[in-house]
Amino acid sequence: MLKRRICLLLSVLLCVLWAVPGLAQVLPEGFVYVKDVIPSVRLDIRYYSGHNFVGTRIDGYNAPTAILTSEAAEALKKAAEILDEQGYLIKIFDAYRPLRAVERFLIWAQDLDDQKMKEFYYPEVDKARVFELGYVALRSGHSRGSTVDLTLVYKDTLEEVDMGSPFDFFGPISHHGTDLITPEQEANRNILRDAMVAAGFEPYPNEWWHYRLVDEPYPDRYFDFPVDAPEYISWRGVLDEALEQAVARARQTMNENIGGPFGAAIFDQEGNIIVVASNSVLRDHDPTAHAEVNAIREAGRILGTHDLSGYILYATGYPCPMCLAATIWANITHVIYGARPEDAEAIGFRDDFIYRFIEAGRVDSSILLIEEYGREKCVELFQEYAAKQKQIY
Repeated sequence: MLKRRICLLLSVLLCVLWAVPGLAQVLPEGFVYVKDVIPSVRLDIRYYSGHNFVGTRIDGYNAPTAILTSEAAEALKKAAEILDEQGYLIKIFDAYRPLRAVERFLIWAQDLDDQKMKEFYYPEVDKARVFELGYVALRSGHSRGSTVDLTLVYKDTLEEVDMGSPFDFFGPISHHGTDLITPEQEANRNILRDAMVAAGFEPYPNEWWHYRLVDEPYPDRYFDFPVDAPEYISWRGVLDEALEQAVARARQTMNENIGGPFGAAIFDQEGNIIVVASNSVLRDHDPTAHAEVNAIREAGRILGTHDLSGYILYATGYPCPMCLAATIWANITHVIYGARPEDAEAIGFRDDFIYRFIEAGRVDSSILLIEEYGREKCVELFQEYAAKQKQIY
């Protein structure tokens, strides 16, 4: 049965999660994990996911974490302290980058037929010229370990500050000094720039997010060790926190008659809880406002992406078919739950009822009549989308 197969898979994953402590990567001398130096840092390592100009995870990125030389990390800590006083935290998109990742970029650039991310990252730039124009480097300073790509988020909301263009957008709008952004967006960029310069970094003219430590310790040496997780995380502690917060949020909104007893939390692979949400069907008059869907929507808004690859979802109840589908669409590949579908059914909810309808082949028309009509016109619409080489998600 579909539900039982999914339950079995999740149970196996959970057993592996508890039973196999990961082996800590031994970093080369002089390198550190940024999180160890700056605990408040937010990480959104784009090359670990498909949310980047290549559109897939990049070679050498085995974990969504950030590594820098000790000198660069300490200097970045100074910048973070300056920004903290102004109400900001730093969010890192990329730090140390293995040589194999740079080689992967070269392979991508040579495949001129691969244009799937053009609309989002280089709509007005000829892909064949990305190296010539300085948007991608044949020998990246990132591989020396003292260069970092980052932005700002507000401390109180964790929302990204508006910088006028997204990270890794190839075009003049991403340049320092561009006249294509608003005065407010320019001021935001300058807040980041001033703190980074004060801490010993220099900006890269073509990219507002890119900074290199001026006195980098390895100016002529390039590294290729992978970006791996720093250590085994106490996942039970993380789950206990996610459970506690999800239950508390669900209990609060349940008592306020906002929705049912359902809560959800999304956290990253370093144990940072990104968002906690609960069911709000009754308040919003929205039958889709389940805790998991609300959490996915809020996480996407906070992180600025529809791709939640690498994130983990905890739910107080086994996700309904809609929520499981939403989780898959979000590219979340790990779900952990509390109560079972039969527990929800026992208090009157229809989760298990819907699973039985699906497992029976969706043929019971008394529950839902499904018919086909107008396929030719709809397929024509699909073909128009394919011809425009739009992003598939």
